Amino acid sequence: AAAEREVAELAQRIAALQAKIADTRLQLARLKSEYGGFLRASYKSDADPMAQMLAAPSFQAFLNRAVAIEHLTFLSKQLMVRIKQTELDLQAQQTVLQMDKKTADRKRDDLVAQKQQLVQQQAKEQVLEAKLRASISQVKWELKAINGQSAALAQRIADMDLQLARLKSEYGGFLRASYKSDADPMAQMLAAPSFQAFLNRAVAIEHLTFLSKQLMVRIKQTELDLQAQQTVLQMDKKTADRKRDDLVAQKQQLVQQQAKEQVLEAKLRASISQVKWELKAINGQSAALAQRIADMEIARQDELIAEAEQAAWQQAQFWMQNNLFIIPTASGTHSTKYPLVWPLQQGTITQLFGPSTLVFEPPGFGYAHFHTGVDISFTQGTPILAADDGIVVAAASSTMNGQLVGYGNYVILAHRNNFFSLYGHLLGFTVKAGDTVHQGQPIGAEGSTGNSTGPHVHFEYR
Repeated sequence: AAAEREVAELAQRIAALQAKIADTRLQLARLKSEYGGFLRASYKSDADPMAQMLAAPSFQAFLNRAVAIEHLTFLSKQLMVRIKQTELDLQAQQTVLQMDKKTADRKRDDLVAQKQQLVQQQAKEQVLEAKLRASISQVKWELKAINGQSAALAQRIADMDLQLARLKSEYGGFLRASYKSDADPMAQMLAAPSFQAFLNRAVAIEHLTFLSKQLMVRIKQTELDLQAQQTVLQMDKKTADRKRDDLVAQKQQLVQQQAKEQVLEAKLRASISQVKWELKAINGQSAALAQRIADMEIARQDELIAEAEQAAWQQAQFWMQNNLFIIPTASGTHSTKYPLVWPLQQGTITQLFGPSTLVFEPPGFGYAHFHTGVDISFTQGTPILAADDGIVVAAASSTMNGQLVGYGNYVILAHRNNFFSLYGHLLGFTVKAGDTVHQGQPIGAEGSTGNSTGPHVHFEYR
């Protein structure tokens, strides 16, 4: 709807300018007609102006005729000047109309591209938000399951406490019954009336002793089972606490992601509003003012490109925060002499790290243009190698208005000791986030995507 309104406003402005040009053409035709009439009237007059002055009856009449002829000559020159000026005005208006049409076409394309970018960015943020919500739902389900398991485990512990109390009570009764019996077991056996009775009493006493030991074993085993169940319950509580902390952190991350989406949307809408204002101010702008607006637009694009490059690092940090990974140790193919190897084994360094005179480099570190890495140029399509062992934390593309900007196609690796390496402007990449790579392993191909002037690799090590 906004783009349609801009097109309508633009059509009205161009129509007004075309009407103004038509009026100027009409005025020019009228002036030319007036000048033609003057020439025809002068041509039809057979009297020579000089002869008319000399034929004057008096000196005063001579002067009057001379002044009249001079005035007519002045009017003729003035009319020619007006005709020339009107023709120049007409040419200027036609030039302005052509410039307005070109500028309006570019602004219209910018508006459409910015709206497409807004829709794409919103779609990306919605996908990310959906993933976060799904993760939150998963954690909630796990918490619910853990709580249910904890409740069941707590009930089992209560049942075992009751069973242990019952066993201890039974054993206590056995001990009390044995204590109340004054008869000595050995004396009871010796007082048996026969050898068979002696054996029967010995077996009975042995059985009572066995039952006593069995009861003690059951009590000990029940106590051990109770301790194990309590340990499992404590571990479940710790797991539930950790899951609960993860849930809170993910909710905070969701809020931050939504805030980031709102900020980005606000920036894009502000940029669209700025373009609308510039469209309204096209009429009457001087060439110098148009150049200033173009410079401002370039500066704004540089800022958006810098934000796109920063977003690449933020994407890598986001992946690391939401995925478990282990940085690999030095492999057998790792160089024993150098901690790093060049991503291109041959080529020419075309730009070093530091302040730059190239206007398309974004600002940084207090400089108007700053280059954040080292550019190495060679034949397009040459394999790009990992500088060190590591893990891929980002393999993506920086896009804006449907076009590759900033780093273009890039890969970011995480290395030991919290170091990272970036490889930008790739023709393409052969790895994905989460892949383990080793020093010298191909991860992509040299290209010229994004903010690039020719085939090269932009290499950063942070």
